[in-house]
Amino acid sequence: MPTALVQGRIAVQYTDLLKTFLSDDWQVLVWDPAINQADEFAAMAAQADCIVGGGIPTAQWPAIPRLKLFQIPWTGYDFCSPATMPAEVPVCNCFEHESAIAEYVLGGMLEMSLGLRRLDRDFRKGGWNGKAPGENTPHGELRDQTVGIIGYGHIGFEVAKRAKAFDMRVIGTRRSQQETPELLDWLGTPDKMHQLLSESDYVVVACDLNAETEGMIGAAQLALMKPDAIIINVARGRVIAEQALFDALHSKQIGGAVLDVWYHYNTPGKPEVRPSELAFETLDNTLLSAHESASSYHMWERRWRFVAKNFERAAAGQKPENFVFFGSQQPTA
Repeated sequence: MPTALVQGRIAVQYTDLLKTFLSDDWQVLVWDPAINQADEFAAMAAQADCIVGGGIPTAQWPAIPRLKLFQIPWTGYDFCSPATMPAEVPVCNCFEHESAIAEYVLGGMLEMSLGLRRLDRDFRKGGWNGKAPGENTPHGELRDQTVGIIGYGHIGFEVAKRAKAFDMRVIGTRRSQQETPELLDWLGTPDKMHQLLSESDYVVVACDLNAETEGMIGAAQLALMKPDAIIINVARGRVIAEQALFDALHSKQIGGAVLDVWYHYNTPGKPEVRPSELAFETLDNTLLSAHESASSYHMWERRWRFVAKNFERAAAGQKPENFVFFGSQQPTA
């Protein structure tokens, strides 16, 4: 009987969903940090063919004689590295969040263009406000606007599909050169980011966070943007320099920002922290959310269906999908 171990505060919430997608012959163990002690993890891990979750509760990996896969149930894996994961065990992540984030991006673009919050507030407060028929407050539209995607990949593809449906011009950059996809007007490497920033009415940041991209967009890059352009960050907060972004928004150097990712995150069991040292929430040209762009009901169903299929592949001796790296840490005996 193959055995799955679900571990960690986030993953255990979806145990029942995982069970619905696994075949009946699987045994599913659960290590919940709110219930279980750290030493119980070792006993469970020793039985596991596959483990799903984030960081483990022990500094060193215990004996894992049966482990064939460590599955991360989300995209980011900056909490681990080959040195912290068990030797020769494949580590995989999963996506399935692209369409949810793309809809969030388009929703942010539409709100920043139309101003539905303001229109609703004004109408509730004052009705017609003395306007005669045909006397309206003009708003923007997305048609013929340019959206530039920094880090054109899974998310960028879904954003581009939706932007094209609004008759937008779409351009992008990615780490390595490839032919321009049908959806894009041009696609370049990072050396064309200055052109993307200067041409775009909406800049979507969707790249990985790494040594090359941390702080990649700073004061000099923001200065290249149009004065009414909107920057949308669904990547990681630290891709955009915190102070430079706040200053550009506060001074109205750029039109605004839609921000779903931040500079500081809570640690379970510790006091809540501010998402930023700076008061972005006081700015009137921002839309802010708590890293929730991907969190649709359907996204979680898709992710855990993928996790179950990857478990089945690993248990059958097949190559799992979305491989990230092999671990190199030697588990304890």
